[in-house]
Amino acid sequence: MISKRTGVHKTQLADIVTFIILWHFFFASSFVLRLNPKVFWPIMFLVSILTAVYNKVQISGAELEIISFSFVGLILCFFSADPWTAVNNDLYFFIYLCVAAMMARYTSGKTIRKQIMFYCIVHVVCVYLQVLLPTVYKSVVLPLLPPYVHSDILYQMTYNSSYYGFTVQTSITAMYMTFGAIVAAVNAKHEEKKSKKIIDVVFALVFVTGILFVTRRGSFLAIMLILAYIYFDTSKSKASRVLLLIVGALFLLYFGIDKIPGMQGMLDKFSRLSGNMMNGRQNIWEIALNNLWRHPLFGYGVGRANVTGGGGSVDNAYIAVLVERGIIGMIVFFIPYIHTLVQTYSRRKKCGATSKSLETSFNFQLLFIIMSVMENYYGQALSMFVYFLMVFSAQFDDQREKK
Repeated sequence: MISKRTGVHKTQLADIVTFIILWHFFFASSFVLRLNPKVFWPIMFLVSILTAVYNKVQISGAELEIISFSFVGLILCFFSADPWTAVNNDLYFFIYLCVAAMMARYTSGKTIRKQIMFYCIVHVVCVYLQVLLPTVYKSVVLPLLPPYVHSDILYQMTYNSSYYGFTVQTSITAMYMTFGAIVAAVNAKHEEKKSKKIIDVVFALVFVTGILFVTRRGSFLAIMLILAYIYFDTSKSKASRVLLLIVGALFLLYFGIDKIPGMQGMLDKFSRLSGNMMNGRQNIWEIALNNLWRHPLFGYGVGRANVTGGGGSVDNAYIAVLVERGIIGMIVFFIPYIHTLVQTYSRRKKCGATSKSLETSFNFQLLFIIMSVMENYYGQALSMFVYFLMVFSAQFDDQREKK
């Protein structure tokens, strides 16, 4: 349907809105390129509600389940140690949840994946600019980031070979790189044209090297596990794929893994930290768990995990959710995500993994499961925005195909 006033197709309008929303997600670190998030996201939330009411949207499937359990979780926040802080922070989960549902309902999964790939490419280009053309990076990219992080970014890139790209934290950059690598790998798996398949594989490898340049060991391990799963999850001969993997490993060993772009910085980080990937996290986890028993049932309140960790960041989503929401709140929080994972896996088995949206959703869910051991993916509302988007995208693409 085309609007007589503007001549713009509704689908095109939805795609533009999706592009703007993803702009504010992927450029969240910049104070220059995006609007105030405390204004932008509530406005988008209001738009999503008004759009749903106007179109008389019927909620079902994973959307209904996640919204229902999230609402119960919001009610439970009133019983936490700091109810008003908890409710205020938990509302952001609802905001991102509703905005993601709106995007997935009116924009195809194919378009969403293309737009995510575009932004991930922008970020990996910024990382490579910082590595290969630091002068250009300092004059073009760095001024777009908040001034308070400039000195730390310059210090890390100069002395530790650790690169931030276009974010204020290497963990955020690594997260974007993993998103891009998954989308590229799924595209490569489903692509029939050899030339396009090669391009997708190259993109996936470039994103992996991007993770190496930001020296995030947990993200590197997680994406390698997921890429290996995608690689072997095919109807083609498993034996030939194992053989190819062995040949590739021998090739790298012969020429030296330190020759991989970004690998030397990662190896140096292992050397500095004596190979310990926990980097002191386990001490904070222990403190947080010991403090849980002061408020075991409903927790300290959403967004207050650092209080239980003695002021340190609890970089484990499972522990963070537990201490913030308590035992009861944690069960309510994870039930829909566990059920969604099981359903997604079952649907993949039935359709033979032919749906890109379903395939991408499943691998994003795997990423969140793995990375939540080392980072607070599930416990951060903004990171959950992409989770919601991928899950709902698979659901609505499936509904569109059945019509």
